[in-house]
Amino acid sequence: MYTRQPPNIKNSSSGSATLKIHLLGACPIIRHFLQRMDLECIIQSCLPPSRTMGLSHGKTLSVLVQNLIVSPAPLYRIAEWANPFEASALGLNESEKEVVNDDRVARSLDALASEHGRSLFFRLALRMIKRFELETERIHFDTTTVTFHGRYKTSFKEPKITHGINKDHRPDLRQLVFGLNVTSDGAVPLSHQIYSGNRTDDTVHRGNIDNLRQLLGREDFVYVADSKLCTTNNLHHIARYGGKFVTVLPRTRREDKIFRERLRQIKVRWHHILTIPNKRRKDSPPDVFYTSSEGPSQTKEGYRIVWIKSSQKALLDKEIRLQSIEKTEIALVHLAGKLNKRHLKNQRAISKAYKAILERYNCQSFIDVKIRQKTQVVIRRMRRGRPSEKDPVDKISYPVFKLEFMRNKEGIRRESRTDGVFPLISNLTTAGKKEVLLIYKYQPYLEKRFSQLKTDHEIAPVYLKKPRRVAGLIHAYFIAIAAASLIERQVRKSMVEEKISELPLFPEGRTTKTPTAMRILEAFSDLCWYEFEGTKEQAVFPIKLSALQKQLLRLLDLPENFYN
Repeated sequence: MYTRQPPNIKNSSSGSATLKIHLLGACPIIRHFLQRMDLECIIQSCLPPSRTMGLSHGKTLSVLVQNLIVSPAPLYRIAEWANPFEASALGLNESEKEVVNDDRVARSLDALASEHGRSLFFRLALRMIKRFELETERIHFDTTTVTFHGRYKTSFKEPKITHGINKDHRPDLRQLVFGLNVTSDGAVPLSHQIYSGNRTDDTVHRGNIDNLRQLLGREDFVYVADSKLCTTNNLHHIARYGGKFVTVLPRTRREDKIFRERLRQIKVRWHHILTIPNKRRKDSPPDVFYTSSEGPSQTKEGYRIVWIKSSQKALLDKEIRLQSIEKTEIALVHLAGKLNKRHLKNQRAISKAYKAILERYNCQSFIDVKIRQKTQVVIRRMRRGRPSEKDPVDKISYPVFKLEFMRNKEGIRRESRTDGVFPLISNLTTAGKKEVLLIYKYQPYLEKRFSQLKTDHEIAPVYLKKPRRVAGLIHAYFIAIAAASLIERQVRKSMVEEKISELPLFPEGRTTKTPTAMRILEAFSDLCWYEFEGTKEQAVFPIKLSALQKQLLRLLDLPENFYN
């Protein structure tokens, strides 16, 4: 998506005339927030001076961040994208704008990924905490994978672009692991890490926690992560220094297996603690949460367990189980058509084949399978020629197998009692169960940042060959989503203060209660002013803001004459 400027020269009856279009778009707003983050100053103080005269690393990366936010596309043709914009809107003068190109951006990415760039993000996080008064009492962490096409044979230094557990469901492609820490007030990205593609999540937490302690200058913050945090070493590492945590107990733990087996055997009493309305579908039922005290109260390490049951998760678990059963039945029907042929001519081979199918879809308790055997007799004549009744014959008998299966209704009913159940573990001893649940329920806002990273910002594909520049680009994307998150946070915060419930930011004037940065900035995408020069006259047509644009500027804490 590129903005193209129409020709400036127009012919009229009185001679030639020039209409200059000065496009500003949403870049001044983004640049305002980047200035509040002191991005250019921090970059200039951390990175070595640029070898290109006239354009520093700070200004180059500032332009790149604006490009990543307002024009999600593969990283190339930066000059074409910047051409229609007024130079001042990008924070440049005309001479600086002329030297913006892909090669200049690539060299800045090299510098950003160098050893000099390590302190840059530490200082940037401190500045965001101070300038925007971010809350640091609770930090949410998670990882995602950034997938790449190509072999990247030269990627042998950390972080390495290599194969690993791919969260984009592309195990055939190489990847990097991107870890992100966000705050609990607006899910603002505070810090990040880039790991090799084969790095597992359970090995990154201790180093990340140590970095957060150094950054925040405190140890008593609440660290929230998914079930990969739940290892003895990770939990002890947090608690040893007085830290707090909330995470999910994995299904592989003994405590979880004990309680689920109890649920299958007897009925357990659940108590209602929380109801959350369905924000996506108003007509759908809300998500109702329950808790029980009949399960194990502590882990083997001595940490607190809070047992939770979700109505929406129960429906999802039921649907997943039904899909698994249907896939198993299809596979068994396909297997039944192959019996008595090739290697499936004996009961042992058939039994091994159907058990493998049940195990693949985890349906051992939901489908009962039986192998029926009967003897088939074939009469074979012992001589050639025209057959007659007196011909000697030989009767050959061999077993024929048939596969029969049916759903185990009792097993399905017993398993349905465990639907929607998940255990949270924490060392917050004074917090109520509802509070622990609400802390963990903020985790999807972090996952939304990953979603925006791969949809709104389109982090992949990238047209970069050098692994070092790839890492630099991911660093730039972190700055972009941090700036976008601050814009989104400011608008939502102002909406609460002014008691505004929704804004008409969607097409056709449809409203939204949770405006995102992309929709906010989209309202300013076509802002420009015009300058007309004729042979005898000259006129300037200033920017005219709509009522929605004026309202958004007020919510962004910007003056109404911001674009004048």
